[in-house]
Formats: sequence, C-alpha cells, structure tokens
Amino acid sequence: MAPLAGASRSRVWSAGLLRLLLLSCFTLQKAGGEIAVQVLSNSTGFLGGSTVLHCSLASKDNVTITQLTWMKRDPDGSPFRACLPPQEGPSISDPERVKFLVAKVYEDLRNASLAISNLRVEDEGIYECQIATFPTGSKSANVWLKVFARPKNTAEALEPSPTLMPQDVAKCISADGHPPGRITWSSNVNGSYREMKETGSSRAPPQLSATSPWCLLARQMARTSPAQWNMKASRSRTSRPLILSLPYPPEVSISGYEGNWYIGLTNVNLTCEARSKPPPTNYSWSTATGPLPNSTHFQENGSHLLISTVDDLNNTIFVCKAINALGSGQGQVTILVKEASEILPPKTKLRHWLHHCHRLLCPDHRSSSRHCILEIQAWLWSAVQDLRQGERPLFSSEWRLCPKRGDEQLEVMVLG
Repeated sequence: MAPLAGASRSRVWSAGLLRLLLLSCFTLQKAGGEIAVQVLSNSTGFLGGSTVLHCSLASKDNVTITQLTWMKRDPDGSPFRACLPPQEGPSISDPERVKFLVAKVYEDLRNASLAISNLRVEDEGIYECQIATFPTGSKSANVWLKVFARPKNTAEALEPSPTLMPQDVAKCISADGHPPGRITWSSNVNGSYREMKETGSSRAPPQLSATSPWCLLARQMARTSPAQWNMKASRSRTSRPLILSLPYPPEVSISGYEGNWYIGLTNVNLTCEARSKPPPTNYSWSTATGPLPNSTHFQENGSHLLISTVDDLNNTIFVCKAINALGSGQGQVTILVKEASEILPPKTKLRHWLHHCHRLLCPDHRSSSRHCILEIQAWLWSAVQDLRQGERPLFSSEWRLCPKRGDEQLEVMVLG
C-alpha cells in the first residue's frame, strides 16, 4: 500500500501547485490591467523648430519602471531608438537633437516624454513609446509626429503676348512647403488652371514646390479686371488680389454729339474713343450708307472727325473703326440734324433775354451766368446770319453788361 500512498501524495502536490500558478497568473493579469501608457496621439512641429512627444505611465499601483524606450523606423530604413534605463542613463541614436525630459538618473520615470529640436522632414512618422515595469511587464502607445514647413507663397501677373490664343496670364507659386501647398483660384472671369510639382530648394530632403498658372482667352478679360487667387499651403491660408492688364481688341464709342446739331452750325467734331491694349494703330471713318459727306474732314488714321458746316447730309449714322494688333472694333452714332428754330428761341425775345442775363450776371451766380452767356452767343450768331441775308438786326449798338464784374464781364456787340 505504501507505493499507492506516495502516488496519492504526489497527485495532491501537483494539484496544489497548479492552483498556485493559476492564482499567480490571475494576479498578474489584474495588475497588468491597472497600468496604462498615456500619450497625445498627434504631435506637430515646424521645420527647424522643436516639439515634445508626450508619454507617461498611469498606474494606481506602486510599480517599478525598469526602462523607457522610444522606437521609430526612418524612411531610409534605419531604426530610431532612444532608451533610458534608470541606472545607466539615456542611450539615444541622435543625442544632439533628441532628449528625454527626465534628465537625471533615478528621477521619477513616469514621465517618458521625448523632446526633439531642429526638426527635419525625416523626423515625421509614427513613434512607439514603451514603458517596461516590474512585475507587470511592458505597455506601449503610439504618437504620430507631423512636421510642417512654412511655404513661400508668391503671385505675379504675367505679360501675355498680343494674341487671341489661350495663354497664361498669372502665376502662383508655393515653394518649399511641407506638405506641398495646394493652390486654388477664384476669379470673375472664366479660365482654367493647372498645378505642377517640382523640386524646390536644397533642403535635405528637397522640398516640393507647387506652381499653378492661370490660363484664359484674352478676349474674356475686358480692360483691367481683378482676379482673386486663394492659396492653401500646409495649415495656413493666404489670399491675395491680382490686377491683370491683358491685351484685348478695341472697344469703340463716339463722343461729340449731344442732340443739339442744327443746319448751319459750324466747326463741330466727333471723337472716336477706343480702349484697347495695345493702343489702336489705325482709325477709319465712314457712314452706315457709304462714304463721308463733303463737309467732313479727318486726318489719316485720325480719331477726330471735323464737320465744317452742318447740313442735311450730316443727317446720318457715322461709324468709326479702330484697329490694333489683336483685331478691330467699331462704334457708331446717329445724328439728327434739326432746324435752327428748333434749337434757338424766337428773335422777338432778344431784349427780354439780354435784360434777364444782365440781372443774372451782376449777382454772383456763376452757373447761371455761364448758361446765359451761351444763350447770348447763340443769339449773336443768329443776328450775324440775319446780316448776311440782308435783314436788319434787332439791335445795332455796343452793349456792355456788368463792366465792373471782372473775369465774368461780358461784351455783346452786333455791328449794323
């Protein structure tokens, strides 16, 4: 029976050991569940600046930290590693730029934060913060570091050639930004833009520059128009206005006629006003029905049309055409010639008008005075026409209005 008794005691011992191991495992899991690694999952910094990767141990229990470790694999494949054993001090692959915030040996290692200075583009990536403790083991969490480079944003209006083909009229550049700048355009004219990426300055690694020309048909842009461009580069947004002065064909209008032409009116002129870039190189005049009347004169390529004496033949539509390197444009004006009696007041009111103007000229009413002067000049012209036709004028003596008035003094003289 003795062997059986020994076997029985062995089974009892094995069962007790198994229960003890299970109890130990339960205790470790429970302890391990009450510690955690806390991080700020996203960290940012600018090229050449500094940042901190925050990491700390959260635990209610009194645990012993045996080592702090940060790990990352660089884009070129080489590993980044920073370790801090409590008794030995830090071991860092780039000690000039990377340091633990816990600077002293045997200091409280619950703060495992890592400081990085003189940031480079290759510092960007995912870092793992690992904290080893006893007896609970290791816990870890990840931090994503994003490195930004402030771009140099510029915009310029280009000098397009005088052609009606679509061409680039403005250009925006976002240089040396990380990530590369994204350029967007908005304008009050229709156009198109494209974006090109190219290697920027000699930074290591080289940065990318975004270039975006704005293309449109010159005819779409009337004279000078503001084109607003918006650039979004990295985390900032920049807006700048551009005034584009583009070549365009002539836009023509005619001035000089105000609806008051009458038969016998002399020395009037029409002006061809053309707006274009480049300026017009040639002007030509005509009427809607053919050549110009004989009473009209203009210099070759001239923008002014002189009419010596208005007659019935001027009752027409005058057309001016202007030409530049991009094309031509034309404007027109319709002339309605009236009888003099439709424009001028009856002659029987001459003395009444002159006395009325005399009263207006003496007080200081400049606008009324000038208006009256024009009316008197019209009457003088009518009186001269009567003389030419052998009629007796309504007055034949010198009449001085307000002789002490100074610069507003007016002399009216009709020779009999």
